[in-house]
Amino acid sequence: AIKYIGNRVAKGMTEEYRIKRAEDVIDRYLLPHMGIESDKRYDKAIYLAEMTEMLLQVIEGQREPHDKDHYTNKRLRVSGDFMEDLCRVAFSSLTRDMSYQLERSLSRGKELSIKQAVRSDVLTENIKHAIATGNWVGGRAGVSQLLDRVSYMATLSHLRRVVSPLTRSQPHFEARDLHPTQFGKICPNETPEGPNCGLVKNLALMCKISEGFEDEEDQKLVNIIRDMDVEMID
Repeated sequence: AIKYIGNRVAKGMTEEYRIKRAEDVIDRYLLPHMGIESDKRYDKAIYLAEMTEMLLQVIEGQREPHDKDHYTNKRLRVSGDFMEDLCRVAFSSLTRDMSYQLERSLSRGKELSIKQAVRSDVLTENIKHAIATGNWVGGRAGVSQLLDRVSYMATLSHLRRVVSPLTRSQPHFEARDLHPTQFGKICPNETPEGPNCGLVKNLALMCKISEGFEDEEDQKLVNIIRDMDVEMID
């Protein structure tokens, strides 16, 4: 399997490089939320096996498919996630430019100062352009907007807006409808009219976005539940 992946991602390279590149792809790009260390490969294999088992059960009619509109199966991407993507791309551009400046200086036999090698405007302009135009990495548009200051309520509404990535030209009846799991999380009343109806929503007043759990915190929660004499059901 490693050789097969290596032939796909590093075709024409040496066998040693293909194997190394294949392992890098598995560690960094396959289920990265489970970790990017090499010791996480077994956990990823178990995860893929469970996914395959569920898929076969759905095909055989042994279980119902997951509800994609259930908020357990959803994740909100907040401003920090978008800034992370933007900074990653900006730093990649900076490192490529540094490499180019160093190679050009070396080929010409000239001395290169740190200021010439590390051009800060490459990093700054990438970030400033995205924030100024709203055109983000990944082809996203309208990510950064002028904050609505007409009233205090309008400002709160704008800050707590949730925009679905689904296209507006399609019906998407289920996505536009109210789902029972939105109770307490999404305002059932506030949504614009027209093609954005149901696809642009707002967080409920008392809703707070959780940041997830680390493995240690997850285990603490399990221990608390066990101390409450709650029995686990297989």
